[in-house]
Amino acid sequence: MNTTDKFLADIQRIMKHERADNGGRYDARRACTRIADLFAQNNRDVQDLSRSIADYWLNTYVLASADIDNEPSEENKARLTAFQNFLDGENDADYTVLTSDDWETLRDFSDDEAETMDLDRLQNMMSLILEHGAL
Repeated sequence: MNTTDKFLADIQRIMKHERADNGGRYDARRACTRIADLFAQNNRDVQDLSRSIADYWLNTYVLASADIDNEPSEENKARLTAFQNFLDGENDADYTVLTSDDWETLRDFSDDEAETMDLDRLQNMMSLILEHGAL
């Protein structure tokens, strides 16, 4: 199981527990907030950056959803997975779900945290940003 598979399994576990722990009622806002927290915790070495990305995902895509009760949607899970792949520096990951606005936001967040990041990691992120036309 790779990092992405584990992350997706953890998301499913959160969703399952949200329903089971509340008598079969699913609170998507609470589940997605827990998923965003998981994302930040999984990336403690770039905690401020991962927290910014998680908040962006939650506010831009989940809480703005027309169907909030069914979040995270498959597309929003894919988007968060793409954000995880970005933080992992995965060159061959599927980033098609990310928009140009997403890439510009990633660029801005990465710029804000550049001084606190490992240089190799920052370089990988900037290469991905450049490759997707946001530099």
